[in-house]
Amino acid sequence: MISDTSLYHGAFFALLLEETTPSLAVSRLSEYGSGYYLLGSSLPVYLKHSKRRKGPWQFNFFRSHQENQAELYAKFGECITGLICGRDGIAGLNMSDLRAVLDTEFEEQECITVRRGLRGQYEIRGRNGILGPRVSRSAVFTKIQNSLQL
Repeated sequence: MISDTSLYHGAFFALLLEETTPSLAVSRLSEYGSGYYLLGSSLPVYLKHSKRRKGPWQFNFFRSHQENQAELYAKFGECITGLICGRDGIAGLNMSDLRAVLDTEFEEQECITVRRGLRGQYEIRGRNGILGPRVSRSAVFTKIQNSLQL
């Protein structure tokens, strides 16, 4: 049986290959837990998914998730977070975006909410505010390309 996580993460990687170069190497960062991957040899990506068909989509971040992301950022200089919003699309955050909505004071559990109006872009809101400007469905791949300098 194929798990929901495999389906949603597989969708991310299929879109990634369409949007970037098909020769991009991907490896799992299993020592950090589920959802952590390394693109090329230099860009960590953390994927979370929501199965909801329509927004708003909510994503919980435990303290350990944020500590892992901070460690990866310190090691590699960036860490991209992909918030897979059902079948709607993927909201992507680089580390500065993530810190704008969830600061460096990690709580035991924090939440990010993603909303998108009809034909609109994603509004991303966390405990510490709203990310501005809004994020397009393809922004995550642009952030990845810029970080990898493809």
